[in-house]
Amino acid sequence: MIIVRVARSERNIMVVKLPHANMKVDPRIICWWRNYKFSLSVNGRTLTVTRTDEYGGWPGFKLRVYMPGEDIPDFTSTVYTYHGLDHERAPSDTTEVILHPSVNVIKEDAFWNCKSLVRVAITDAITRIEYRAFKGCDSLRCILLSRNLESIGTEAFQDCESLQSVFLPPTVTHIADRAFADCTSLRCLYVPALLEHNGIHVVSGCERLLTTVNYEFVVNENYKDTINNDEVNAWLMQRYANLPFHQACSSISITPQVIVHGIERAVEIDEYQMTALHIICANPHITADAIRAYLQLAPEAADQEDSEGMTPFQYLCRNGITFLEDRNFSSLMAWWYGCMVPPQTETGNESVNDVTEYI
Repeated sequence: MIIVRVARSERNIMVVKLPHANMKVDPRIICWWRNYKFSLSVNGRTLTVTRTDEYGGWPGFKLRVYMPGEDIPDFTSTVYTYHGLDHERAPSDTTEVILHPSVNVIKEDAFWNCKSLVRVAITDAITRIEYRAFKGCDSLRCILLSRNLESIGTEAFQDCESLQSVFLPPTVTHIADRAFADCTSLRCLYVPALLEHNGIHVVSGCERLLTTVNYEFVVNENYKDTINNDEVNAWLMQRYANLPFHQACSSISITPQVIVHGIERAVEIDEYQMTALHIICANPHITADAIRAYLQLAPEAADQEDSEGMTPFQYLCRNGITFLEDRNFSSLMAWWYGCMVPPQTETGNESVNDVTEYI
């Protein structure tokens, strides 16, 4: 796939020379305003684009064009394969994104305003997410980030109003200005304790995230800015300094062994009344083994509610954890006993649950 630019024009018919003959053109144009009505045709290396609505001219736009013999996607599908090209933008109705294996950077505006996007797994090849890459993705609730991610650009996730949890790997060294600003549903954001750069207004407008610390504003007729940005950033990085088990469970590399060693602090709560089990269940990197180890040693944590009345199981369900399978469970304990605990072994007149092998 390549990106072809069509220049601004006052005419309603545009003719563009393609790099190769008989290329296949994605009819979903790339532009700031996507409501144009048009038709297109390819003859050899000539692409003709004709505007069919009542408006005149073109403000300039781009098209995705596929080489002869290339794997051509279904242009009506809402599943989009991202190739990481300059100026590439996913169609506005995209619901799921697949990253091409060659991609190591998600470039600026890649998924900007894809309001129906609900699923994207950032492969471990990704090292950088650039300016406004996911801005305005209103339906995105949870995102699985690369384990090798190094930087998050300005406004990368701004206005993702449904985004509820973000777990950053320890490789992240740079978070730019307003990276998560106005994510009004954001409840869990766990960042590395040491960053080389943490920008301004990173979580401004995140009303559900900020509790013990909030942005303070100084306002006059001509100026408005935060006066305690450093305090907010310090809180983001150090919020679990006094809750080491919470800190451990916010890692993308949480293991059953870590849980077993810290389980004596299983029912400690943070400022949201969240236990470490809440955090584990919100973590998109979690495995069934880790939850199983927790429940084996501290089953009472399964029914704990946080300050919003959410149980760990509700965090697990809303993040679409795949190991729940297709069955309906009413609680974590129902899931544990109904799906994960092995059958009982008869020993004389007694029934013994052998679950120690999972820890």
